[in-house]
Amino acid sequence: MTALAPGKLDIAGVSHEWDLVRGELRIGGLPSVAMFRDSSLARLMSAFLAMVGPRRFALALQAEGVRSTDGDWTVISAYPTFEQGFVELAKYAAVSGWGGWELVDLDRAAKVAVFRVTNGWESVLPRDGSAFNGGLVAGKLTGLCQRLFGTLCWPRQTAFTGDGDAYDEFVIEASTRSLDDEMRELAADDQATAADLQQMLATVHASAAAREAALAERDRMVAEMQEKIALIAEQRQAIMTLSTPIIELWDEVVAVPIVGAIDASRTAQMMERLLEVILQRRARCAILDLTGVDTIDTATADNFLRIVRAVKLLGAQGVIAGVGPSVAQTLVDLGVDLTAIPSFSNLREALRAFIAAPRRAASSATMSNVKELSR
Repeated sequence: MTALAPGKLDIAGVSHEWDLVRGELRIGGLPSVAMFRDSSLARLMSAFLAMVGPRRFALALQAEGVRSTDGDWTVISAYPTFEQGFVELAKYAAVSGWGGWELVDLDRAAKVAVFRVTNGWESVLPRDGSAFNGGLVAGKLTGLCQRLFGTLCWPRQTAFTGDGDAYDEFVIEASTRSLDDEMRELAADDQATAADLQQMLATVHASAAAREAALAERDRMVAEMQEKIALIAEQRQAIMTLSTPIIELWDEVVAVPIVGAIDASRTAQMMERLLEVILQRRARCAILDLTGVDTIDTATADNFLRIVRAVKLLGAQGVIAGVGPSVAQTLVDLGVDLTAIPSFSNLREALRAFIAAPRRAASSATMSNVKELSR
């Protein structure tokens, strides 16, 4: 032991520093607490043991031991090997009243380590007939091995000071066991305490809340998807309307400029809109303007015939205008007969023919009356 300065000691190479103003103790630079083992610490441990039961108490100590290895690992990782670092850590344990720690065996390939703890405070505490054993130390050693092996580990105590052995011995090995598994076993064995049940109830509530949140998110996504589907449907309808405009060229004359291919779906949509416009405007002529059609096939030509027949059923006349040379040649090659439908070279000629038709009809009627009177 070496006195470094007032309030500072070096014990076995581990510094102890007291700040008497703040009432703080640091061992190896780490904040620490010193208490009387057989009175204060023993009563504290006994209170927790009575509150939660032996098995739950042991699991709680083990869990906190696993979680409290950050400072221990800092000491170990400062050395080239785990073995060398553990020797240094054992000095910290010895000068802090944690007993003598020894690494007995280490098999990295099998992921197994054996430790012995002599005079560990957990095992020598007065405990009113209840054994504390080495839960916290076992947890610390487990946490160190999990860092070393890079996998989940579980402790197995093979020697007990409380049973008369010279030391506590712990075998730490890779395992699939977890503290959650142990808690489920407690519940299955009807050994769950009120604290266990409260924790399980909290877990159920958390799961239910998570499920409700997931359902709410699902409902939100469904509503958002439905809105998008409705918007897409509206946009599709707008596109179809724009792609098949119906123009009123003259009194009782409407025209349908057609661009692109005409499939069954587009034919039905076009026919529905055209027939509706014919009824609304009392049109007597509907001109299908094919100027924008570059190619045609049998199905498309058949769709034109369907539209013209539907127009005729309403008492109007359907005509075709703007058939280009390539389309005319294709119709001939396909053997499609459109001779039953009046055809014009362009939209102007079709409109001119309709406007001139009443004049020709009136002229023919006048000549007939003249002939009748001359007899």
